[in-house]
Amino acid sequence: MADIFVAKVETRTFSFTLLDRKPAEVTIDMYNTPYTLVKKEDGWKNHSSNKMEMSPELIAAVITAAKIPS
Repeated sequence: MADIFVAKVETRTFSFTLLDRKPAEVTIDMYNTPYTLVKKEDGWKNHSSNKMEMSPELIAAVITAAKIPS
């Protein structure tokens, strides 16, 4: 069973699982939607292949919750 992480943004809580982790790329599943985040020079961003776009605040919360170096 995969570990469930919790990201908090303001008063909202988001649960997700970590599917894959590479040095400059992270893939998570949040509410049955996969998200891939890529590390750029100015921080973590949405991958262009994501069906939905995650807000910068939620990306930061996900990276922090999963204990991924920024």
